[in-house]
Amino acid sequence: MQQTRFLFFIISLLFISAFFLHKGFAQDSTRWRLPEGANARLSKGNATDVQFSPDGTQIAVASSIGIWLYDAQTYKKMALLTDHTRGIQSCAYSPDGTILAGGGADGTLILWDVPTRQLHTTFKGHERPIVTLAFSSDGRTLASGADYENIVQLWDIPSAQHRATFEGHTGGIRTVTFSPDGALLASGSRDGSVRLWDIATGEHRSILTTAPVGSLAFSPDGTVLAVGSRANAIQLWESHTNQRRDSLTRHTYSVSAVAFSPDGTLLASGSGNGTIRLWDADTGQQQAVLTAHTWHIYSLAFSPDGRTLASVSEDNTVRLWDLALLQTPSTTDIQPKAILHAHPGYVAALAFSPDGNTLVSGDSDGVLRLWNAETAQEQELLFTGYKNWIKAAAFLPDGIIFISRGDDEAVQLWRATGEAQALLTLQDSFSTAFSPDGKILASTDRNDAILLWDLTTGERRATLKGHIHWIFELVFSPDGKTLASGGGDRAILLWDVDSGKHRATLGKQDSTGGRRDDVFGLAFSPDSKTLASSGTYGPIQLWDADTTERLSTLRGHTGEVGALAFSPDGKTFASGSWNGTILLWDAVTFRTHEPRKSPTAILKGHTKEITQLTFSPDSRTLASGGWDGTILLWELASQPSQTPWDANGDGVINALDLTFVAEHFEQNKREPADVNADGIVNILDLTFVASRFGESSPDLNGDGIVNILDLTLVAQHIGE
Repeated sequence: MQQTRFLFFIISLLFISAFFLHKGFAQDSTRWRLPEGANARLSKGNATDVQFSPDGTQIAVASSIGIWLYDAQTYKKMALLTDHTRGIQSCAYSPDGTILAGGGADGTLILWDVPTRQLHTTFKGHERPIVTLAFSSDGRTLASGADYENIVQLWDIPSAQHRATFEGHTGGIRTVTFSPDGALLASGSRDGSVRLWDIATGEHRSILTTAPVGSLAFSPDGTVLAVGSRANAIQLWESHTNQRRDSLTRHTYSVSAVAFSPDGTLLASGSGNGTIRLWDADTGQQQAVLTAHTWHIYSLAFSPDGRTLASVSEDNTVRLWDLALLQTPSTTDIQPKAILHAHPGYVAALAFSPDGNTLVSGDSDGVLRLWNAETAQEQELLFTGYKNWIKAAAFLPDGIIFISRGDDEAVQLWRATGEAQALLTLQDSFSTAFSPDGKILASTDRNDAILLWDLTTGERRATLKGHIHWIFELVFSPDGKTLASGGGDRAILLWDVDSGKHRATLGKQDSTGGRRDDVFGLAFSPDSKTLASSGTYGPIQLWDADTTERLSTLRGHTGEVGALAFSPDGKTFASGSWNGTILLWDAVTFRTHEPRKSPTAILKGHTKEITQLTFSPDSRTLASGGWDGTILLWELASQPSQTPWDANGDGVINALDLTFVAEHFEQNKREPADVNADGIVNILDLTFVASRFGESSPDLNGDGIVNILDLTLVAQHIGE
């Protein structure tokens, strides 16, 4: 009886706590829809398309990890629609707003039910990334086109069946759009043609010839078709007479996006240099120039009320523009009223601080960022470059040292005072690496030589020559005594750092060059005795760094492997592939007579190539970065028991487990009582299940949803 009353009290506490905490949890988007095994996601993926819902309440942003939904009034993140297996290149709402379509980077078409945010159905109709989608006005037909494919596919939405294939283009499809009455479908291609298709018959109505086409848009009344092309112009065609009405030529780069306002009075166009121009749709007069973006414009969309323009760019931002500010012609100083989706580009540098509390990332957008490793929140931007990228970064006692790549690569030290000091300027350097103490930099030059720099004085210490092709990878041993280098000549060269002398060659050099067994990944074990290497093709090789003997070979990846890392405790080895898969290996066996040659775990969550892997100092967390613009934190600490509810590990689930959690409150370490694995034992561990209602984990009873039934399952198992 006493046990029952105690359980009733705790469950009541869970529900009360969940009531107050649920909203806070819902806002933590870093933990939404995580792949299995991941603890947090530090960024939102590369954005490629933006659309308003028909009722104007939501904004959908297609990204490399799925579709993000934002509240159009508050600009807050609402949800992430993803299946963890593919990035989304394009998106489109059905006219009634009940279905959201996503075009997969792998050619899969995905439909989500908007009210429930559940996966509706998928179609596999393309082999290439689906870069354009359009619904017919009645919502019954969806058109899709894939880059570097010459066909347009039509899908019947009510029956979820393929309807038709339109063939005729000789270059990849870049854009499709329906006329407002749904009778015509326009398609634009890299072959420089725009084709108008009769939906009822499937026949061509006409072919409009222009430069390679980047975007199309019908005016709301269907009388005008706007064509954006690589000719740096927008052509306006009369859709019924097939006559060109006008040409708008103020852009200086290719026009990659066009959109009409809902009332048909404005035409927006975006170009390859990030410039957005607004035009009077009747007169063709330019009304404004919006210049906040710095790179290629992917997509433009007007809100249904015509008051807001949304734009997404290759600079990794989605910006919202208040069109009420357009009062004078040629306005150029308008600033966006909101930025929804600012996030890193592809991850080029990643490192934990010595205490493991902070993660520094460098990205292709030229920004150096600091992240709190526990809360998964961004702390600050340390350095912002312009069209550069951060290619290497490391923590030092007095700051963070990093390399910003531009026309000339600058080696800079960011100090705690908030100042970046240029230490050295490199030229024509492809690969770089910092020594463990941060005092030496290794870089390559155009002559396939390695240069060693003293970062204290800025002087060159040595020039290492021996490679006969491009050098792709450099890595120092943890003891700082050896530098390993690999590249296009297939071999790995080991160098003595103090003397600058060549010490050994692993493998056989090949002077022919080309992508065969190019070395793209290198990593030393913590004791500096084992070197792992990976390449374009073939398995991972393990070498004895002292004797140069090949120890063993690891097979398991199906794609090229470019990222490798040993855990600081030497127990785990991680390898990341270009197909987005990470494998974990038992590194303890690498130097035994019978090494374990199969992976101990497979981590799937990235949708593009893995570019960076790094372990936290305590070896419990693996951080991975990829071309999809995301950083994932993977919790590697072993679970205390088969079920998280057996907190005290006695094999029996009962009230003692609840009191065990309570007794360990506020202990800031990985305890068995830390049920939700957030690093501290507190009331959140008691409210773990209740605060996660509707999610897929921890789904104890396996019914696909976490709810009160999972709590009752705990009660049913008391005494087991």
